[in-house]
Amino acid sequence: MFIWSSIAHFIALTSPGPDTAIIIRQVTLHGRKSGFIAALGIGFGISVHCFLAISGISLFILSNDLYKLLISIFGSSYLIYLSIMMLKTSKNIASSTSEDYKPLNSFATGFITNIFNIKAFIFFVSLFTILIESIDGIYFYLYPIYFSITSCLWFVLVSYMLSLKNNSFNIHENKIIKYIMSLLLCIIGLSIFFRSVYEYF
Repeated sequence: MFIWSSIAHFIALTSPGPDTAIIIRQVTLHGRKSGFIAALGIGFGISVHCFLAISGISLFILSNDLYKLLISIFGSSYLIYLSIMMLKTSKNIASSTSEDYKPLNSFATGFITNIFNIKAFIFFVSLFTILIESIDGIYFYLYPIYFSITSCLWFVLVSYMLSLKNNSFNIHENKIIKYIMSLLLCIIGLSIFFRSVYEYF
């Protein structure tokens, strides 16, 4: 069961979504180090999702349509906010220099984006519903640690690949990429917002 859950988790990781978009945003604006720290924030977010799913709190939240709507609205609004801030930064390259860079902001960006990702809520609730019978003793800690570490390492790898020097993948300080990612984040945020409102009403 652990192997199948690991495969499912890896497929979910490699699927494009808010987490991937945020990593690309951070690398584009501030470089590789920012992507690494955002990946760490995502990893911590995954561990929170795991413990919420194991404890049943996530299932309680998802069973309440209003709570689900509020989480979706907050998460989508945050993505839209980040897209606007990225667009402003794109117009002023100087604002994206290392002097203005704060590691804690990258960590918070990765963590908040992940923790309010409603798809992550649903995924880990579904996953741990299947795994719950095998979670006892050391496994209660092993599963969350494994999923959080592998998530972090995946996005560290993505950050590294996107910031390779002398390579077409290097997107740092590329204004065109900044505009594209700003638009993509806005589209993701708006799609989550309107879909969640439509499903609620």
